[in-house]
Amino acid sequence: MTPSDSRPAASRKAAYEQLRRRSTWRLLSATKAPAVIAILQSVFPAGSRRLPRSELIARVEAHLDLLHDESREQVRSASEYCDVWVREGYLTRRDDPRWSETTFEPSPDTVEAIGFIASLEEHRPTTTESRLQLVVQQFERLAVETEGDAQRRLRDLQRERERIEREIRELSEGEVKLPSAGTSLDRLRDILQIASELSGDFLQYREDLRAVDLHLREQILAPDGSRGEILEQLLAGDDLLGQSQVGRTFTAFFRMLNDPRQNQQAQEVIDRLLARDFARELSTAEREKLANVFSDLYEPAQEVLDVKTELYRSLSRFVRSQDFKQHRVLADLLQEAQHLALAQKDTVSHRTPFPLELDLSRIRVTSVSQHQLKDPTDPGAPAPAEVYDATTLSVKVLSDLVRSNDIDTVELTGNVNSVLADRGQATVADVLREYPASQGLASVIGLMFLATQFAQRREGDSELIGWEDASGTPYAARIPAFFFLDVVPAQ
Repeated sequence: MTPSDSRPAASRKAAYEQLRRRSTWRLLSATKAPAVIAILQSVFPAGSRRLPRSELIARVEAHLDLLHDESREQVRSASEYCDVWVREGYLTRRDDPRWSETTFEPSPDTVEAIGFIASLEEHRPTTTESRLQLVVQQFERLAVETEGDAQRRLRDLQRERERIEREIRELSEGEVKLPSAGTSLDRLRDILQIASELSGDFLQYREDLRAVDLHLREQILAPDGSRGEILEQLLAGDDLLGQSQVGRTFTAFFRMLNDPRQNQQAQEVIDRLLARDFARELSTAEREKLANVFSDLYEPAQEVLDVKTELYRSLSRFVRSQDFKQHRVLADLLQEAQHLALAQKDTVSHRTPFPLELDLSRIRVTSVSQHQLKDPTDPGAPAPAEVYDATTLSVKVLSDLVRSNDIDTVELTGNVNSVLADRGQATVADVLREYPASQGLASVIGLMFLATQFAQRREGDSELIGWEDASGTPYAARIPAFFFLDVVPAQ
């Protein structure tokens, strides 16, 4: 074998070394790959693409015994396993403002690994007649649509017309040619397999859009290159994400998926297929997948569109707010510092003391369990009552308050005399218990004014009175003890 013969193998080996770093390879070669893949398949079944952290941990915990074998590996909790899977790239963590907590979803590499294992488990050949027909039909369609020779295209259309007319004559004569049930079933399952692969493509779409966004930001911050042109396009409102290869591909797909006329036609076709005799050979899961083949695509497609829209808005804000200038200044300073460090690397040892002291910022780290969580349904402890110092009120002050606040002394006099007639004596608290203060604090002031005029005070004694204001807020006060012994004259 000559050295030139080994070059393709060496090139492939280098490419495989790069692929070996991907999460797909690491997951398939992991020691506990069977358990991890089985758990991820159970945690994220079809239709469940994103889970909040609490629900993810609960689902993983239900299968934790699959990960605890007889090996000497340290036993971990469900939360620890989830964190490890995020670091390994099996799961993708997202902070979505529409969710109250961090969400997780399988990464595109994980979906690819699960799909590979599922294909091995099904033992279904891919070199089928139906798949070959699909390939040939797409080749023929592309050749016709891209044909630039008008005469050649006209001949192709005439042959197609002759085929259609021949089929019409045969149907008119009562001759109906149908493929065998097995062939039809194979073709239908191949189509379903292609449709199921689209779910993983949605995850890849999002990752590719984020990669394009990162590349655009790097170009904006680059010291040279085409940053000026990119800035002009963004300031002019151009959607550079949508103009990228992945953006154009997804936009065309999303537009087709949301075409009402095409959706109606597709649903009619699916209903007709479900009514065919060969479709009865499908399993329950396959029939459900066929019935929802388009509706299952709407939600993940909308999620990709939301990501694309948010990235576009974030990139526009980044440019219009001039934040990129601050980032560029910081990048220039870092690059300058690196150049200075490289220039001194041969003359200054890395062990040389540096005459600069920095005060490191510190943060007090405490356990989350020390924090008291707030219960939204708990009204909490009532607010502490406000206590005011007692003051001595003279008869003159009370009289002025009565006049200035228009206190109904006539009503109060009647209340005192009524209680006095029933009990023989009465205090201010007795009157308020029988006749609540109709004017709130004003009624209390009026009763105190009457007590200083027509009641006897018992030195050293006091009593507690209570009343409510117009809004129903209760109040209490401690006042000197006054006793009404005689009828109060009409005021």
